[in-house]
Amino acid sequence: MCRSGADVPGGTSRLSASAPAPGEPLLAVRPRPAPFYRSRRFLWRFVPVAALALAGVVALLLSGTVALPFQPMVTLVGVGGSKLEYLDDPQVRAQLLRRHVTVQTTRLGSREAARADFEGVDFVFPSGQPTAELVQQRRQQAQEYASAHRVFVSPIVLATYREYAETLRAAGLARPQPGQDPGRPIYYDLSLGPFLDQGRAGRTWDDLGIGRQGVSNGNTVLAQTSNVCAANSAATYLGLVAFMTRGGVPDSEEDGVELARQIRPLLREQGLPTRAPDVLYFIPEGRGLVPVIVIYEHQYLAYQLGRVDAGAGLDEDRVLLYPDATFQNEPTLVALTAEAQWLGDYLTTDPELRRRALELGYRVLDPSLDDSSAELPGFLAERGVPAPSMSDQYTRALLPDVPTLEAMITAVGDCPPIPG
Repeated sequence: MCRSGADVPGGTSRLSASAPAPGEPLLAVRPRPAPFYRSRRFLWRFVPVAALALAGVVALLLSGTVALPFQPMVTLVGVGGSKLEYLDDPQVRAQLLRRHVTVQTTRLGSREAARADFEGVDFVFPSGQPTAELVQQRRQQAQEYASAHRVFVSPIVLATYREYAETLRAAGLARPQPGQDPGRPIYYDLSLGPFLDQGRAGRTWDDLGIGRQGVSNGNTVLAQTSNVCAANSAATYLGLVAFMTRGGVPDSEEDGVELARQIRPLLREQGLPTRAPDVLYFIPEGRGLVPVIVIYEHQYLAYQLGRVDAGAGLDEDRVLLYPDATFQNEPTLVALTAEAQWLGDYLTTDPELRRRALELGYRVLDPSLDDSSAELPGFLAERGVPAPSMSDQYTRALLPDVPTLEAMITAVGDCPPIPG
């Protein structure tokens, strides 16, 4: 009896169920692979990285900085004196950009900035507190916003060349500060009163014996300043000269004007005022143009730091005279808007900006903002630049009150008044 195909191995019925018909392709069905994100290798690599990233996001959320990339850029417009160079410094600008802030600056003299139109201006950055007070008074009278921020300090000094400093030394008017190379000092203390007496008497550098240094100069022994109507440095020097002449401050505006007329030759007979005295002093021709000129200490220190960093070494031909009556200039940013108030706070507290101020020769303020800190000497020593004396042996000069000083400036320079 014959079996059916279903019962016979290899029969027709079994072929149709388990194998393709002759001529058809063979198809194999494989199990679906697990998703890549479930693989053990992926999990071992991804989970630690994800955990680290999550921790970073949490930290940013807690600090409030996670939103910075999405914050709009804020542009602050400012006017001021020479201290705007600090805000124009590339490293300072880069630090502000990290906080999504840019600054647009217009450099004027400090007193010119106080006379400026404040429409569209966020801050004024004069080089000293008398001009800052003028700005604040203008805002108070107009019942408009103003907030003052002391950023750092930089004393007024007389910049000169070695031949002139050694001539003053030989005449008993200057002496090297201690702790320097005795043969090539770069910092001298100056007896300001006797120095001014040379100018009052009309004595020239030739009279004082500059010829022994191989130099001839028939000009009167005076210090040259920038325009007293425009610059805080010139106005401060006027205050120092007045203090030494009177032995104190004037009793009234009328007394101040009379005193200003007496000392006017000491500030005007040195020739036309210069717009950028520090620039003239540091060029090769400066020795013949401005033998003694009033500048800020930080300008000299920044120059020497730049030379050392560039591998050129100290410039020992250019030196500083520190008057024995001194006044700490306090560059003050006056915020005219709330955004600029943030800028003032940031400049005074950010560690990187404080460090940059040191690199630019400024004496930064201590955390309490009460006085300049002792950070500058240590920083200069690190960079191979001698530090000037930071002692309190000098007489702390007092400037007249702002209305009296303004009256004196106007009497000496025939200046236009600051608008009310």
